[in-house]
Amino acid sequence: IFERERKIAQTFQGAVLPRRLPAIPGLRFDALYEAGKTEALVGGDWFDAFRLNDGRIVITIGDVVGSGLTAAAAMGEVRQSLRGAAAINPDPAILLDAADRVLSDSLEDRFSTAWVAIVDPIDFSLRFAVAGHPAPLLRDPEGNVRPLDGEGLPLGLTSTLAQRRVTATTFVAPGSLLLLYTDGLTAIFAFGGIYG
Repeated sequence: IFERERKIAQTFQGAVLPRRLPAIPGLRFDALYEAGKTEALVGGDWFDAFRLNDGRIVITIGDVVGSGLTAAAAMGEVRQSLRGAAAINPDPAILLDAADRVLSDSLEDRFSTAWVAIVDPIDFSLRFAVAGHPAPLLRDPEGNVRPLDGEGLPLGLTSTLAQRRVTATTFVAPGSLLLLYTDGLTAIFAFGGIYG
């Protein structure tokens, strides 16, 4: 039964995660999804990057608490709600609030961490918001590394708590590398810049 559920969850997760990442001149995206142990159940980790109609890129990463098919299904709901909300109002805090409502409305008590950013390939601005997720690391061209910290409760907790998420803005210098990861480094998504 365990092996059967693991295979179903792996198949589902493989179908939900992106097969291709955006190809943008001057930017390079890469991803690695690797379970910590071979016998580990597939969980609710996800990563995503997609282009908006105006040319900006949405980057998301997160982790639904738990493992197996139920966590993978919740992950799919959260990821798709972020995509849907981005088509209406691509502000990172608003995207997280939309995903929070989706997760809070589910029948099971599910919680998720998430980090969402909007990258502008013209001015290299990076607008981001966080929902309890580990801070990504930004390495500048000189090799200095700093976390992109933010505050925000995990998704699924805020329906009963008053909280306002905030979108922060920073700039990514040409030649920088942005590293996103989930807890335990089980999934890594790298956004790097190679600029002419």
